[in-house]
Amino acid sequence: MSLCPAFARSATRREDGPPSGPRAARGRAVPALASALVALGGALTACSPALDWRTVRHDAAAVEAVLPCKPERATREVPLLGPGQPPVALHMLSCRAAGHTFAVAAVRLPDGVADATVAQWAAAWRRAAWATLRVPAPADGVPPGWAAVPCGSAGRVTLPPLCWRGPGHGPDGQPLQAEWHWRIEGPWLVQRALYGPGLADDARETFFGGVTRHGSGR
Repeated sequence: MSLCPAFARSATRREDGPPSGPRAARGRAVPALASALVALGGALTACSPALDWRTVRHDAAAVEAVLPCKPERATREVPLLGPGQPPVALHMLSCRAAGHTFAVAAVRLPDGVADATVAQWAAAWRRAAWATLRVPAPADGVPPGWAAVPCGSAGRVTLPPLCWRGPGHGPDGQPLQAEWHWRIEGPWLVQRALYGPGLADDARETFFGGVTRHGSGR
C-alpha cells in the first residue's frame, strides 16, 4: 500500500534537546481525544525522499519513541471517562513526515486499575478516534473496513486486541488509512497512531516497534 517506495529504513538518532513546554486546552466532548492527535499533526504533506528517524523521550510516560521527524508536544484535558466524569490529561508527541502524521500519546491509569477498566478506557479512546475520522461505528461493533491487527503484547494477557487498522477521513476530508496500537507501560496507557495514505512496511515496523520503556514512570 506504500505510495512512497523510496522510503528506506534509516539509522535512528537520539534527540536529547530540551522539550518545549506543554500546551493545555480543555476538551468539550469525547471526540476531542482523537482530534487532539490529528489536529496536532495538521494537514498531510507530500512525500519526501527519506524519513529522518530519531529516538525521542516522552515528557510524561516512561517511554521512548522512534519518530521520523521532530515532534510537537502538547498536553490536553480530555473527557476519556465520559460525560459527568473528570477529564484526564492526555500527553502527546506528534509530527508530520512523508505525507503522514505520527503520534504517541499517553494517559496515566489509576493505581490498581483492573484489566476490565483498562479495556473500557481503550474502547472509549477507539470510539473517539473513529468519530474524529468520520467513521460511523456501531454502538457495540466495528466499522466496515476496520479490523484488529497483530501486534505485540498489550502488557496484560487478559486484555482484548488493542491494535486496529482501517480507513477514515482527515481534517481536510481526504481519505486516509489509520493504524492505532495501544499498550500498557507501567502506570500508563500508551497509544501509537499513524495517519496517512500508506507507508512502506519497514517504516511502519520502525515506528510501531520503536516504543520502549526508559524508567519506572511517574
